[in-house]
Amino acid sequence: MAGTPILSVVVPTRNRADMLRLSLPRLFAQTLGPHAYEVIVVDDASDDDTQAVLRGFARDNLVATRLAVHGAAAAARNRALELARGDTLVFLDDDCLVEPDFLQRHAAAQARWPGSAVTGPIVEVVEPPAAPAPPRGRFAGWHRNPFPTGNVSVARAAILAAGGFDEEFTAYGWEDPEMFERLALRGLKRRYCAAVPVFHYKPAVTRRAFFDRIRLERDRGAMGALFYAKHPRFSVGWQTKQLGAIRLLDRLVNRLADLDGRLAAAAETGREPDSAWLRLLLVNHAEIDAGRRMWARLGPEKRAALRAAALRRTAN
Repeated sequence: MAGTPILSVVVPTRNRADMLRLSLPRLFAQTLGPHAYEVIVVDDASDDDTQAVLRGFARDNLVATRLAVHGAAAAARNRALELARGDTLVFLDDDCLVEPDFLQRHAAAQARWPGSAVTGPIVEVVEPPAAPAPPRGRFAGWHRNPFPTGNVSVARAAILAAGGFDEEFTAYGWEDPEMFERLALRGLKRRYCAAVPVFHYKPAVTRRAFFDRIRLERDRGAMGALFYAKHPRFSVGWQTKQLGAIRLLDRLVNRLADLDGRLAAAAETGREPDSAWLRLLLVNHAEIDAGRRMWARLGPEKRAALRAAALRRTAN
């Protein structure tokens, strides 16, 4: 690639070759010229045909690399940081589909709001939108997430100054808001720009089954406890369901409805509950209980050490 790109687009992926076949063509059909941006895809030790798909997309502004050992999203994004040459990073998930002017609009937003994390709508879709995009309502995809790595741009220098992504987050959940906690401590602001949407493609036929969701929420709960240990603020405790009042309510519901017993019975029989309300209670209980167990396992000394390490990382 001639010259230095303005933007480095970071896309971690794991066993999502079919998604890359849909998302990458849109990234390589941008109104920005190919010299102005690079797309860095980090394959997190996939065992499907991700590598073959990436070879099929080979071009000057594609940087493809692979982690030899599964390291989760934080490790994959840090590998991309080592390779990135653009002054501005744009973070995307592999199942996010973009419009042709997506990168141009992010670049303009960064010029308008320098020193900010710029995010835009994340519109959930169950079918790939036709080009350029399906009609959308004024508030479609609106969210309050300050740093969703499915659609956010930020100066590379800001991420590096805050210490990069925390690779102690080895399972699903919370590594991106934890990154923003450190960015915010350094004065970075969040800006919401409705003009830079992504379409988050979740085919109905591949939506997570109940037991997959339980496993996912247990990971999320454990990582939520880690997040709260590093940043023990009310807002973090509320987001991650780590507050004492939330745990108390969960214990009461568990006692009344025997959520532990129902989860055990469902696992033994392989049959999910018929009631949507009960499934919701069980999913939330799985997350809260896993977080409580992780919190206890960490213990007060480890939690204090994690908090101190997060502050040191931010101050560097």
